[in-house]
Amino acid sequence: MQRPESWLAATVKALLAEKYGGRIPGVRKISADIAAANDGDTISHGHVHNILTGEAENLTDRTRVLLARFFGKQPSFFHPPQEGIEPTPDSVHALAARLATFDQAQLDAIRTALDIASGQRRSEDR
Repeated sequence: MQRPESWLAATVKALLAEKYGGRIPGVRKISADIAAANDGDTISHGHVHNILTGEAENLTDRTRVLLARFFGKQPSFFHPPQEGIEPTPDSVHALAARLATFDQAQLDAIRTALDIASGQRRSEDR
């Protein structure tokens, strides 16, 4: 029995199909194009193969950054979605209560982190 395609493999394949107009090239070409988009830094064609076949489920931060630059996405785009986790009114209230105990410096640090994560600010702008 064949296992279902991983979230990462499906996501990267869809991005590649979009980038290359529906026809996904071989892994060596993809690896070379990643290098071109990242000033020579790349992902090995073997690792690209593992990503596309679902054998690589967990990406390093470095790989996430290289893919993000190549596809024009934020690195956080390559984190799988958290399934089944819906905020409840109680969890939202608990978070608000916890945030109410933070001082201004802590709130500013959280705001900066959220801005960086959402792409509104680069970490060098701090």
